[in-house]
Amino acid sequence: MDLNSLNIGIIGCGNMGRALIKGLSSVQKVPRLTIWDPLADCRNRLTEEFKSISMATDNQTLAKDNAIIVLAVKPQVIDPVMAEIKNALNPDKLLISIAAGIPCHRLEQALPLAIPTIRIMPNTPALINRGISAIAAGRHAGPDHLEKAAAIFTCLGETVFVPESAMDMVTAVSGSGPAYVFLVIEALLDAAVGLGMGRELARKLVLETLLGATELVKQSGLHPMELKDMVTSPGGTTIAGLAELEKNGLRHAFNEALRSACRRSQELGG
Repeated sequence: MDLNSLNIGIIGCGNMGRALIKGLSSVQKVPRLTIWDPLADCRNRLTEEFKSISMATDNQTLAKDNAIIVLAVKPQVIDPVMAEIKNALNPDKLLISIAAGIPCHRLEQALPLAIPTIRIMPNTPALINRGISAIAAGRHAGPDHLEKAAAIFTCLGETVFVPESAMDMVTAVSGSGPAYVFLVIEALLDAAVGLGMGRELARKLVLETLLGATELVKQSGLHPMELKDMVTSPGGTTIAGLAELEKNGLRHAFNEALRSACRRSQELGG
């Protein structure tokens, strides 16, 4: 799809909003981009950094003047934002929300007309164009709307289509997932330093090990269990370390973390 033909308005210029602006501004044929954020410093900084974007005067004007509106806002403010823009929308527009936990039917209930809505869960590696965004259609969204949404969010990395019933699980796995990985990285770094290793060397070893292991799983097509067994010699160092991780409940901790994040996503949706 030719993004140059799209008029896109982005409400909210936090991390994900900025990532989207950066990704869309880097394509060969840049779409028309308009932004709005309640923080003037944020708006001014982005319009200075990305010369191709325009600044709206308010949310309602942005929604009126653009065919595609992206709600890059926190779930806690979705209701007041919807109240501001609902009368500026019509069925020829497309409303995309990346607010965690907010289902399409909640957006649709706030609108006086049958507006196409799409719910997307990106993640923070989108900041370096290595994200993955899950896309789910609302009741009034068709294939053309999904194609537009995918074209926009492919600028941030990979995209996948999922039924909306899976979105709370997606939020728990890939939406919150980077934070789990950051915690694992931090724990490995601190443990290496605890052994007496210098922090700079520990950082390089940990990061390259995680990157290499992930790429090996991706390229080999083997189950992680098979790859783990390839490293684990009888009576060796790896099995000793794995035994400690199992004894301390690593699997249980991840299982409970995902279940808790999924429940919280459901709670945010009301």
